[in-house]
This record gives sequence, C-alpha cells and structure tokens, in this order.
Amino acid sequence: MFDKSEPNGTEFPMPIVSSANQEALMEYAPLKREEYREFKFEFLKWLLTRGKAPIKGNGYSETTVRQTHYKIEKAYRWKWEENGFTTSFSADDADQFCTLTLGHPDHSDKDVTNYVKAFHRLFKWFNETRSHNIDWKFKHQGELSPNQGGNSGHYLKRWELSQLYEAAIEVGSVKSYYNKGMSSAEREKIKSYLAQRLEKPKSEITSEDFKRANSWKWPSIVATSIDCGLRPIEVGRATVDWVNLDDGLLVIPKDESTKNEEHWESTLRDKTVRVLSKWLNERDSYEKYHLRDELWLTKYDNPYSSNSLNSIFQKLLDEANIKPNGRDLSWYAIRRGSATMWANNAGLHEAKDQLRHKKLSTTQKYVKSSNAHRKEIVNDLW
Repeated sequence: MFDKSEPNGTEFPMPIVSSANQEALMEYAPLKREEYREFKFEFLKWLLTRGKAPIKGNGYSETTVRQTHYKIEKAYRWKWEENGFTTSFSADDADQFCTLTLGHPDHSDKDVTNYVKAFHRLFKWFNETRSHNIDWKFKHQGELSPNQGGNSGHYLKRWELSQLYEAAIEVGSVKSYYNKGMSSAEREKIKSYLAQRLEKPKSEITSEDFKRANSWKWPSIVATSIDCGLRPIEVGRATVDWVNLDDGLLVIPKDESTKNEEHWESTLRDKTVRVLSKWLNERDSYEKYHLRDELWLTKYDNPYSSNSLNSIFQKLLDEANIKPNGRDLSWYAIRRGSATMWANNAGLHEAKDQLRHKKLSTTQKYVKSSNAHRKEIVNDLW
C-alpha cells in the first residue's frame, strides 16, 4: 500500500495511486513502483498548488484534481498494457487513447472531453517542470459534440427547478427515533424541537412523529442552490456564518469564493430565507453539528462533494419524475438553470453578480430564447 501523505505528514485529498493501478504495478520492480508513486505525487501536488495559474500560484479545486487524477490513472494503465511500464506520455499517446475512447460505445463525448482536459493539464505540467514542449490538440476535436462538459445546454428548466424543490421536501425526515448512534440527550433535544414545530407537548412526541416530520436540510440546500447557483464545492464549504437571514443574503467570504477573488453577496428569495431559518433551528438539534460550523453535513459527518451531491440529485430527479431527454444532468444543472433564469429575466449584469462570474462573457452563454417567445414572434410574422 502506497503512502498517501506529503513529506510533512499532511494527508492528500485522494490516494496518490488508485487501487486499480496499485494492482497493475505489482508486476513491476519495486523501484519502478516507487518511481510512479513519486511521479504522481509531484503531479497532484502541482495541480493542487499551482496547476491552474502557475505564475500566480493558484491550484485547481480538490474536485478537479480528483477527476484529473483518475482520468490520468486510466490512461497510464492502458499504456502499460500496450507498451509496459513508463511514466512518459506523448501527444501521439493522447491522440490514440482519446480516439479509442471516442469510438467506444460505453463512453460519451463528455468522457472524451474530460480526458482531453486531463491530458492538457498533464502536458502543461510536463512543459513547466520537465522542459518539454508539447503543444497538443486532439485531432478529432471537431467530432466532439459542443454540448458536452460544462455546456450551458444541460440545465434544468424553470419549472423543473420548482419540481426539484418539491421533491426535496419529500426525500428526508428528521433523524430516526431508533437510530443506534443517537444519544438519549440528542433524542430529547429533537423531541423538544418537534414539540415546538408540531405545537404539541413534548411528552406526546412519539417515534411516528420523528418518522413523519420532514427534514429541512435538503429543501434548504436545493432552495439556496437554485437562488445562488451554488457550485458543489460551495455547498461543501458553506458555513453558518454565510447566512444573513436579516438581509436575505448568502455572503461568501473572499477566501471561500471559488473562482473569484473578492467577497460575494448573493440574494435569497423570502421563501429560501424561511426554509434556511427552519433548517438552522433543526440543525441545532443534531449533535454532529456541535462545534462544527459547516451549514450542511452528509450522514457520514463530512462536507458535501460532487459525488455525494450527485447521488442525492439522482434521487431527487426520480422523485420529481424529471427526465434527462438527452441532457447530461448533474448537480451543475441547477447552477446552469439558475444562471439561465437570471440572465433571461434580470439581465446580464444582475446575473453575473448573483452567479459570481468573473467575466460577463461567461454569463452571456446562458442567455436563451424560449419556445414560447419564439411562438409569439412566428405568429406575428405572417
């Protein structure tokens, strides 16, 4: 098992070498295995600390690094099967791998697009740290659908966002009365919370009340994400201090404002303010939030990530009966839907500020004409 800690003892946010590649490496000599481990360590460290903007010293988010890591791991495993152990990877290798992936029935254009991005980051690292001069562009780039990756076409419509919120109300209840990990003190505190909420004496609160009472956690996450277009990493980073109920704002500090360099304030609708207030009241009943400032935690007491959010997102889509209809729907579909609503109904500048875009050109991608509006126009044409 490879050590996944940096020299100073701090833990990497992911294994240096995936379990599948560790197994594949076992047929090679120990020195080669160590060589690959050191190679991956330096690459991941660079991605985290300098990969995005080397001169400024800005790295990629842990989510981006994790995704890049596993894409590169798969590519190296393919190359070892073809040519034996190596830590090198050429532009021709990248072209061959992406071409094979593009022609594989189990892979979408989005998969290929993500591999292309990962290779660009790898070659950028090679060029900076190993004096390479790799200027690569995938030769079949033109065959990839333009509606892949972060494209704004894969978004939830306005009515679908409403349906998603309604589904969020149905998916979860407060902590089970019979939860084995719940202390008697926590059970009593939740009883007090439910007594206040249900307007009945605490002595009359039963296990059925625990079961029937929906939790405000997911409605608050979904409502806030719709209003503010929260990225997955922002859901994970959000703390209680971000919520300004008096002014109806979500205030994202400069240090936590992903992809931005300043303090941001995003406006919350009145309904979301009420839902957040209810969640904060409920949140105080749960022991796992004691001495923690995260606004939301998973059932395993961890901050949310893309993976954990996308898992519940699929359940919400099923509950709301929202069909993909050709779209690649992930948590980002909420952000894109929010951006589209703001751009179309409030204007570009308001949308830019609300969605925390650095450039107006980013916001412009979300301006879309509606079928209903085009119907009015065509009816007036002749």
